[in-house]
Amino acid sequence: MDWDCYKRLCDSPPVFSRWMLEQTIALAQAHNLPSDQLQLVLAGRALEKPVDHIGGDATDMFTLRLELGYAQEIVDVIIRASAVGEHTPATKNRGLGGFLEAWREYAEYLQRQTDNRHSEDG
Repeated sequence: MDWDCYKRLCDSPPVFSRWMLEQTIALAQAHNLPSDQLQLVLAGRALEKPVDHIGGDATDMFTLRLELGYAQEIVDVIIRASAVGEHTPATKNRGLGGFLEAWREYAEYLQRQTDNRHSEDG
């Protein structure tokens, strides 16, 4: 895969890093939100990296295919956690900066997909 294509994919709403998914799993578990769907994503295949990519597994990127309702539940958990200054062990120094934006963007992407399907059916 070439770099331009890889960067474009990585910047798209349904693509998340291994690190963000791992931290989201920790946050979901802390809030008793099932994380099976996220764990399945991590068990799957990451995006192909460009040949000269030097990052290891920690830089893997995954395409999500979650249900809208579940993505919205994750957004709600992040909102609640952020409101009280909660963090995961790996986000202690930086907080949950970027989490809400990424997950909200993904939920909005799923909503657009749902709306498009309904308009095609109608």
